[in-house]
Amino acid sequence: MNKSRPTNFELIGLTLLDVGALRGTSSFNFMHADGRPTNIFLMMGGNGAGKTTVLESIYCAMNLLNARDHANVGIDAVDKFDGALQLDARVTLDDGVRSKVYVISISVGTPGLLKRWSIEDLAAVDVETQIVLFYKKRSPTPGVERSAESDPEAILFSEAILERAGEPPLALFDEANGFPTVLYFPSDRGIRKSPEQTRAVTRPHGLGYKATHRFDADGSTWESSIDNLFVWFAWLDDGREELCRDLVNKLIFRNSKRLGAVDRPTLSVPVIVDSGTHRLDQLSSGERQLVQLVVRIASHMTRSTIVIIDETEQHLHMVMRRRLINIIKQWAYDHDGLQFVITSHQTDSMRILAPKLEEEGLVKGGCLIKPKFRAPHVS
Repeated sequence: MNKSRPTNFELIGLTLLDVGALRGTSSFNFMHADGRPTNIFLMMGGNGAGKTTVLESIYCAMNLLNARDHANVGIDAVDKFDGALQLDARVTLDDGVRSKVYVISISVGTPGLLKRWSIEDLAAVDVETQIVLFYKKRSPTPGVERSAESDPEAILFSEAILERAGEPPLALFDEANGFPTVLYFPSDRGIRKSPEQTRAVTRPHGLGYKATHRFDADGSTWESSIDNLFVWFAWLDDGREELCRDLVNKLIFRNSKRLGAVDRPTLSVPVIVDSGTHRLDQLSSGERQLVQLVVRIASHMTRSTIVIIDETEQHLHMVMRRRLINIIKQWAYDHDGLQFVITSHQTDSMRILAPKLEEEGLVKGGCLIKPKFRAPHVS
């Protein structure tokens, strides 16, 4: 069976049914008014409004691509009740003979497909055909599995993802790889001190292609730590360790301090300051968060990457918040196919990002999310 290799993948929509505080049907359009997918999308709203629900739904929908069946979706409204979600993307598939662009819909939940794209809808995104990848609840055992009712092209796409799984990236910003991936940074993130007794030259956990990566608080194990990632790159000796250090020093530290080369006897990354050196986990909480974001995105991204960041202002004072937003804008400009979906409840973030201001190379959008407390939808 020939696989349909994805060469481009862009998030364009999400539809939810009775998920979290978002009761009834909620639709999110990640397109600009001119028909282009946004490369920066900001969601505002108060605590409990449903911002995290949207990010979790994007992550869980894409996570279905990592296997043909799953013990659960990861969203109670779908796993335990009658909720549903549908993620829509514009994907280019290449079977080795020709390339064709589709709207692909990843659908899971009791009601099935939540949005059928009309001819007019498809024309607006310059596509002719919608294909659907269904995941349905297993019976009688719990869990969900990919359905044979899925469109053949969608199944071929799914199989291509599975075949690529685990393939190591060959470079930072691996734009030769058009396979889609989601990099999810929940609000609880940062860098902890890794256990000293476990330090070794070890391939980092998760350093291989997957449709999703989730980066919580970093460093609970040596294999998952930023230190180990730097050490691995240093042992590969392919230039990635130096490039990662340069990114951190240029984008985050800006001459106030700098990362030194990996100290091979101790397998650690020294932070050099006027008074001497200290460890990465001894940086301020804001600096630790930015180091994690910059290094993880550079190390795990492909040409078709959706970066989702919950509460961009978490642990960041105004200077660091502005620095993060500027990094997001610069990387969205520099890397075609890199999309950011971020949340905030601080109006300062909206002012810095300026969603309505036209900027060259940026396609910005946003929405205000409010919870919908009404009776669940009845089909």
